[in-house]
Amino acid sequence: MAKRISQSQIARELGVSQSLVSLVLNGRRDGISDKSYKEIWQVAVANGYVPRGMQPIHAPGSRSNYVGIVQRGGLKIDQPSNTFSHVQQGLFKVLQQSRISTTFLGGERDLNEEKLFELLGQRDPLQGIVILGEVSESFMRALGELRVTLLNVYASAPGLCHSVGPNEKQSVDQIVDHLVELGHERFAWLGGNCKLGRHQMRLNALRECLAVRDIKLDDKFVVSVEKGDRQEGFDCADELMKRVGDDHSQAPTAWVSYNGLMARGAHQFALLRGIRIPEEISLAAVDRTRVCTEIHPNLTSASSNPELVGMEAAKLLCKSDDESDKNRILVDLVIASEFSEGETSGPVAG
Repeated sequence: MAKRISQSQIARELGVSQSLVSLVLNGRRDGISDKSYKEIWQVAVANGYVPRGMQPIHAPGSRSNYVGIVQRGGLKIDQPSNTFSHVQQGLFKVLQQSRISTTFLGGERDLNEEKLFELLGQRDPLQGIVILGEVSESFMRALGELRVTLLNVYASAPGLCHSVGPNEKQSVDQIVDHLVELGHERFAWLGGNCKLGRHQMRLNALRECLAVRDIKLDDKFVVSVEKGDRQEGFDCADELMKRVGDDHSQAPTAWVSYNGLMARGAHQFALLRGIRIPEEISLAAVDRTRVCTEIHPNLTSASSNPELVGMEAAKLLCKSDDESDKNRILVDLVIASEFSEGETSGPVAG
């Protein structure tokens, strides 16, 4: 029995790239010329080629049945982000109802265009790819070469993909409004993931929301670090108190944390230092994940529900699959924020 022809052999015979052959044999049609499309299939069928895992029901034009997940650089699958674990739960809820599965493709630092084509050449056609977090424009453009629907969550790449994210300004405004009503006028920022756009958006929002109320955020009390977990929250609180020094007359009475994980770390620091929360310091987080309520005290917090972000992302993917003009209309969806008054905020002391 003759050995079946490979994708690379088809590419050489027709004088085209193996990436193009892989796309065609996995059911892609958009953006591929009729001539190339027909020639590749004619050579493949004539030589008995059957892509691994492809069944007759997956012939060109059929509905895709799984979504790929790619995560930003710096995230590891064995150390899941609290936020993105909620996002994925929301994705699963909606996609499962449509009998669509998900598969993890890898992280930004682990993938290149060649590896993506290799991965996808061994699977059924994709319905789309969800990118978790902020990735480089060059990486997003490489994903675009796959000619599938792209959707970015918690980041935006205008003109390159759909996006679903939180209303950062509304979240911070809800927190500031609550703390100012309690009498707080001196604020500190405990910031994580400082190299990401999301950190800068939240910090800028804090400055703007305070300025509207004639309150200035003192740069001395803005502490930002590269990561955003409990240890970083502990370290930020430690650095903040070093900057405060012995004179507490102008010290911040309200700490706003980049996320709930960092707020938990800051709370642990306060416990060890004998700082009473909320009697002496009010603590709030830009977050709406389980970390805010999993243990006492419940954190005062505000953000868009990340599970809802995932659910809306899944709905966008399903809708895009049914539209012929899906590559012409790109949606940037912003999810409203939810506020929760927890046990870590109270009236300003004195």
